[in-house]
Amino acid sequence: MTESELHLDGNGVAGLLAEVFAGDATSLPRTCRSCGDRRLLGEHRAYRSAGVVLRCPSCEAVAVRIGVFEDRLVVEWRGPVEIARLQG
Repeated sequence: MTESELHLDGNGVAGLLAEVFAGDATSLPRTCRSCGDRRLLGEHRAYRSAGVVLRCPSCEAVAVRIGVFEDRLVVEWRGPVEIARLQG
């Protein structure tokens, strides 16, 4: 199995990200703490196992870990994710 067969892009886990953010999160920008690159969550590489690990598409540093349990999700973030405030 090649490396590209082991991962999806962040769009492949859009449903799981929507559970975390209560809406579409694939278009949210994230700044990597390792390389400083600013990319959308949907561009990050998603690796699935007992949960999901999103990695920076530029340097492959871990960006987000999501543990999936029957009754909860456990999320660990590395680096800022920008969420716009709703006007109203």
